[in-house]
Amino acid sequence: MRRSLVALAALVAVSLTSGCSLLESATAAPKTPAPTATAGSGADPSPTAESGFGSVKDEGDIPDPCTLLSKQEVMELTGREVTQIDEDGGDPGDITRFCQWQQSGGQLAVFLSRTTPADFEVTVAEAEPVEGVGEDAFVHSGHLYVLYGTVQIDVYSRGGSDAENLADAKKVAKTLIPLI
Repeated sequence: MRRSLVALAALVAVSLTSGCSLLESATAAPKTPAPTATAGSGADPSPTAESGFGSVKDEGDIPDPCTLLSKQEVMELTGREVTQIDEDGGDPGDITRFCQWQQSGGQLAVFLSRTTPADFEVTVAEAEPVEGVGEDAFVHSGHLYVLYGTVQIDVYSRGGSDAENLADAKKVAKTLIPLI
């Protein structure tokens, strides 16, 4: 939310000093995925006419997860220092993207892909439902799978107990949802 407020303040200041042409060009710019809210803010990440930015919840290119979380954010979410980042090398338009943060004493991996609610419901018998994140969620084999529109978020956190890893994965998923 702080980033959004800073960006809005900068836009207003520039608009006041340079006239309305900046606002006209900003609203005519192509829509690109961008953070529009912060986790837990309750803000709606859907596109707005004012911002020109919006969610890829139901359509659009899946973003590169490596661009959604900084090293500092990953450290804050997991409590472990990032030692290396492994990117997928994918291209815009790929239906699945991933990023893996190697950490001292652990690892965080995020996979984003397109799905449908029906396909998401096809789970293995050992999957356990998870409440409080996304539209639907379950955990299986250490991975937290979260449904958000037509995006499946798969978060794998390793470095603590199973309960700690799940708690970290939920924090990561809740942080990502407003950014995608």
